[in-house]
Amino acid sequence: MTARKRWGSWAQAPETIDPAACSERYSCDVLVIGAGIAGLCCALSAAEKGADVLVLEKFGKYTARGFNIGVVNSSLMAERGYVNDPDAVVREWIKRCCNRCDESLVRLFAYKSPEAMDWLVELVTRPEYGVRPELQGCLYKGETYREIHGAHMFYDGPVSREGKFGGLNDVLEPVYRECVKKGVRFLFSTPMLQLSMDGEHVRGAIARAADGRLIAVEGRRGVVLATGGIGGNDEMCEDLCPVANKVAAKICGPKGCDNGDGHRAALWAGAAFEDGEFPTIMHPQAHRHANFCFLFVKPDGKRFMNEDNYLQARAYGVIKAGLRYAWAVFDSEWRSKVPATLPYGGGIYWGNDFAIGKKEEFQLEYEEGRLDWGFKTGCAVTADTPEELAEKMGVDPKGFAETLSNYNRMCAEGRDTEFGKRPELLIPIDKPPYIARQYGPALLSVVGGVKVDTAMRVLKEDGSAIPGLYAIGNTAGGRYGVDYPMLLPGNSHGTALTFGYLLGRALAEA
Repeated sequence: MTARKRWGSWAQAPETIDPAACSERYSCDVLVIGAGIAGLCCALSAAEKGADVLVLEKFGKYTARGFNIGVVNSSLMAERGYVNDPDAVVREWIKRCCNRCDESLVRLFAYKSPEAMDWLVELVTRPEYGVRPELQGCLYKGETYREIHGAHMFYDGPVSREGKFGGLNDVLEPVYRECVKKGVRFLFSTPMLQLSMDGEHVRGAIARAADGRLIAVEGRRGVVLATGGIGGNDEMCEDLCPVANKVAAKICGPKGCDNGDGHRAALWAGAAFEDGEFPTIMHPQAHRHANFCFLFVKPDGKRFMNEDNYLQARAYGVIKAGLRYAWAVFDSEWRSKVPATLPYGGGIYWGNDFAIGKKEEFQLEYEEGRLDWGFKTGCAVTADTPEELAEKMGVDPKGFAETLSNYNRMCAEGRDTEFGKRPELLIPIDKPPYIARQYGPALLSVVGGVKVDTAMRVLKEDGSAIPGLYAIGNTAGGRYGVDYPMLLPGNSHGTALTFGYLLGRALAEA
């Protein structure tokens, strides 16, 4: 309780609303709060097994963000010749999370995610939906930050065919339609205000309709919090994940999501949070996406980190240097130099982004388009001399020229005496014109939350479960502990799918 007293006003429980004061009442077997990946998969999974399901959603429709869903294995992976050892994945995952994640949750995901992904793929590939699943091709190949196949991407679905942005909308649209077919009721534009309690037992929730009416919903077999993270709530971030407020941009769309609605409701019902500070999904994609791996400099023109690093660290490196942005520098021969680095590194924003079903790993036309966009917006600049480039960057010319000279010298000697970059990646930047691209850390989500067990039951400080209350997706904690492990890209979406799928079936059979 001492820690809670230090938290801001967000932690203060509101006055309890009596369900009897609500103008409309609903009852169902399973009440799901939130219609993202976790919530929709939970709703459909329960409905398929005969449960009466109702979903509360604060927005006007379901919410889908991103491109990929990462799992440990699947039938599609096996067909393509990729099979991971789940025990090895769990060991590496735990190591990268500094042993602060919940091993039982990670193991559950490793062994059950194949079943969940096969369920999803069978659904979205039905003729009426026609989605084409592919495996994500861009991976970091170096041993230190090695990434493995498992991220699935989805193309040519019903949303894409309408000329709209696809991504995971092409996945959730079929899931939503199947929910409707199975009789799942949706109350959109109806945000939850608080949970309704009977002693320590969670019985349902109080929500507000678009016209202001109070609505009471009873969930006889359970209430599922699938309301996302806290990244959009600056006050909660300051208390639980202060680094999330130091980024150059927050990409927590749509506006108003990830406000910690489920976290607060669970706290007021007696839930415990996992130990802070909460981990984040943070990518170096503010300003301009591709960073490559050649030379990163601060506004004073100085180098500040080993550029051969994984996605999250390239974002954190900017924050640790006390900055909101930095510059990635390369030269006119980048079209040949970037592909030469991919056998040793690569991955998202390192020159082979989303190379799915392509013969060439390096998508030159794609990268050229992104660079041209940078020139047009001022996020990228080019010049014939280091000093002129520095002037356009707003960087100290003398300091930058010295940094570049020293870097090229270390490349020639084959040894990085400043940060220890591998010799294979010490490629000189010596063919003008020179190019610099601005980039900064962007927050995708805060992925810490309430404590749960492997049944997704929300836990109190003493480790006992709160009867009737469950949490999945980014509302639930335990998956990461310290940092989002890029061992398996898209694994946050993967756990949302897997735990939503498992919980739906368990509640339907309760």
